[in-house]
Amino acid sequence: MKFTTILASAACAVLFSFNGVSASPINLQTRAAAANSGVVVGYFPNWLYQDFLPTKINFKKYTHIYYAFALQVAGNVPIWEDPEIMNEDIEYGFPALVKAAKAAGTQVTISVGGWTGSTKFSPMAASAAGRAEFIKWNVDLVTKFDLAGVDLDWEYPNGAGPGCNTVSWNDVDNLLLLVKELRVALDKASPSKYKEITMAVRIVPWGGPEDATDVSPFVPYVDRFHVMTFDVNGNWEPVSGPNSPFRVEKGKGFQKGFVEGIEYWNKAGVPFNKLAGGVAFYGRSQTLTGSTAPTTQYSPSSLTSPLGDSDDGPWTNPYCPADSSAASGQWKYSNLRSQGVLTTPVTAASPWVRHFDDITQTPWLYNPTNKVYLTYDDPVSVGVKTSWAVEKGLAGVFAWSIEQDNGELVEAMQAVRNGVIPPVSSTTTASTSASSSSPVTTTTTTTASSSGTPLPGGKCDGVAAFNAATAYNTGKQVTYNGGLFKAQWWTQGETPSSTGPDWAAWTYVGAC
Repeated sequence: MKFTTILASAACAVLFSFNGVSASPINLQTRAAAANSGVVVGYFPNWLYQDFLPTKINFKKYTHIYYAFALQVAGNVPIWEDPEIMNEDIEYGFPALVKAAKAAGTQVTISVGGWTGSTKFSPMAASAAGRAEFIKWNVDLVTKFDLAGVDLDWEYPNGAGPGCNTVSWNDVDNLLLLVKELRVALDKASPSKYKEITMAVRIVPWGGPEDATDVSPFVPYVDRFHVMTFDVNGNWEPVSGPNSPFRVEKGKGFQKGFVEGIEYWNKAGVPFNKLAGGVAFYGRSQTLTGSTAPTTQYSPSSLTSPLGDSDDGPWTNPYCPADSSAASGQWKYSNLRSQGVLTTPVTAASPWVRHFDDITQTPWLYNPTNKVYLTYDDPVSVGVKTSWAVEKGLAGVFAWSIEQDNGELVEAMQAVRNGVIPPVSSTTTASTSASSSSPVTTTTTTTASSSGTPLPGGKCDGVAAFNAATAYNTGKQVTYNGGLFKAQWWTQGETPSSTGPDWAAWTYVGAC
């Protein structure tokens, strides 16, 4: 995750030994399988402090909250940039988050590393003593707070990351030793309650000049690989492009998107049910340099980012000073809505012009007054990724990061929890021409299934009235304001509407 961003019972006692490390991968897979599906993970940045308290999290929308990050930037033991976050009495602290999450039935995992917190993974992982210290710190934390497990977010093995990471030719070999030894330690410390190991990984493995083609040795020990299918294109290139494309356009921009990245990891040896796809709750802007309004997402652009949303500004990586910028150009989705750029999830306000790319399945905006191109995700594009995740049998989806959403994006991810593919728009109309300055709406048409037809005679006999306190599963019907509605996926508290967008939980069947 860039710019300060960036599974139950034992069934087999067969032990395998690799490089002198004893572990039980078959046992691991048996114990973990039931918990490694329908996952919706939200990363929670621990530098938010009072700006976004744990009490603001809608925990019921997430199966896991990943607390990010403990930093691996000195010695063999992770550190907290602000040790106060471990204080029991601090309302923005880690103990408060754990308590609130558990009360809602949501699991918490500690995430180590990130874009700024990976500078010293390599020397720690290079020695048995270093790995032992690192593992003890993590296992102690997992045990103390009864966490779900540990997430390793090394950005990146064999790569310099922001430019200051210590790098060794055998980083990947040492990372494998680390996860094997961590698996043994977690099993020993918690023999009756399984603890996960997950990894946040680059869109192609790992981080050096060569993309790995076989990562299968990791599979028995890692429960999920969170593929960071965002930061795909940006102002590090002189041509604009989508931040998080569903699919890529051949020959345009970086040639890996959500589909291509996940399929690459699968072909490299990771089963689909151990892969989770990344969803960006933020967008990126670039200043275009052409003289005419763009007709595609790929246009000549400046390498200097324009100012993004109201939270954007100068930033310097505290552990790599050369990694700095006057502005990131980033826009939180919640700020796109609250600052009026998007007046609805699919309507842009003047002078912004909204487009939707049918190949990458992503919306994008253009502002003709300052030539700013803005790439982001909305409920439509997130729904496309969620549907594919369900269709391919992925472990689930994850988001960076939860405070950047107003609730509309995570709602579009909920279908993955039930394993039901939500209805897909049969048509998408293009936005108005790029020279238009009027608000633009992308309209969609949803094909109704036979199970969504009105009851005989148009009556709703026997169908219960909607109750905001009731949880409804996919396919459940309710009556509301004289209409019959059907749930497209699991939902609770969302009021049915006959004029709701296609990404809403309820679809209108007809009048009673």
